[in-house]
Amino acid sequence: MSNFSRLLLQEWRNIYTNKTIRLVLFVVPLLYMTLFGFLYSQKKVMEIPTVLVDADQSELSRELYRAFEVDQTFRITHIVGTEAEAMNLIDRGQAHMAVIIPADLEKDVKAGREAEVLTVIDGSNMLISNTAVRAANTVIKTVSAGVTLKKLEAQGGWGEEGKNLFTGIDYRYRVLYNPTFSYLTFMVFGLAGTVLQQVLFLGVALSVAQQKEAGTWSSTLRENGFWTIALSKLLPYLLVATFNLMLTFVLLLKGFEIPYHGSTAHLLIVGTAFNLAVLAIGFAISFWSKDQLQATQIAMLIAVPSFMLSGYTWPLMSMPAAVSAIGKSLPLTYFLNGVREILNKGHDLSYLTHDLAVLAFMALLGLFAAYVAYQFQTRKAALPEAESTSA
Repeated sequence: MSNFSRLLLQEWRNIYTNKTIRLVLFVVPLLYMTLFGFLYSQKKVMEIPTVLVDADQSELSRELYRAFEVDQTFRITHIVGTEAEAMNLIDRGQAHMAVIIPADLEKDVKAGREAEVLTVIDGSNMLISNTAVRAANTVIKTVSAGVTLKKLEAQGGWGEEGKNLFTGIDYRYRVLYNPTFSYLTFMVFGLAGTVLQQVLFLGVALSVAQQKEAGTWSSTLRENGFWTIALSKLLPYLLVATFNLMLTFVLLLKGFEIPYHGSTAHLLIVGTAFNLAVLAIGFAISFWSKDQLQATQIAMLIAVPSFMLSGYTWPLMSMPAAVSAIGKSLPLTYFLNGVREILNKGHDLSYLTHDLAVLAFMALLGLFAAYVAYQFQTRKAALPEAESTSA
């Protein structure tokens, strides 16, 4: 047998006998593709929360309402009386689009005067805004083309005079937060958060595992308490993560001159909460992993799909419930939502109380998991010392 054949056979044996390598090569790709298949199983963005302002209160405005309601792209969640109320709902994130039907719309259409319906769209998520613009245009033009006219004629409401004067409805839209549909403004913040999370996950996940491989972990456990270990391990990574956070966003906001509207101090607060959550989870992974390879695999298993599951691009509302639940269990989801609220929308921390609370809970949960592992491993590390003392 040649050297090449011997080495090739040996490598196939390594793949077959090494459980970790088999998992990475055969199970992880299948797991991710299944997850991503379910993620996009709805195929398009649907049921966009929509608020309707009906200042006309006519048969035509009610027909427009029905047309939006039956279209699967939209879900009418609120009906309000003024544009200001609709803008407040969009600002609070309770709606992603407003359909504003002006007063005297039906009269203007009957009289042949200029008539238009305005939609105001939250552009902070470009998939939602692009879908909303196209679908709303289709709905309004469909109604304008003849659906309303035929129904009103059947009721004797318009007659031949109305038919001759009918000119249709113009569609107008206004996009908030990203009016130019800039992919730089939309994508780069999400990618930046993903990179920051991945780097931090990998760094802290190896902090304990490398000591296990070096054989110094048992003595560290016997000689130090949990909080001494935790602070000594996590503080350097927190400082580095904070530096990377500041450097990244200074580069993006100043170097590439990406427009932003909120406070960078608020961004730092949200970023710190995010870093603490990632550090605590990574610390727990490192505690429970037997070596650096396993720690790296678990960290990557969490980090790799985080961006797609975060709702930053494909909205959580368009995911199956189980996949959406996974997305809501990831710290990146809440950090990227905070980035969007602060930098794109110009909001303050009062809009982010839920995100901050969840990130704080994740940090505490990660530390608790690490503490449980510490208790088990401390008892195990104390056994050889007790046996040598009794001997």
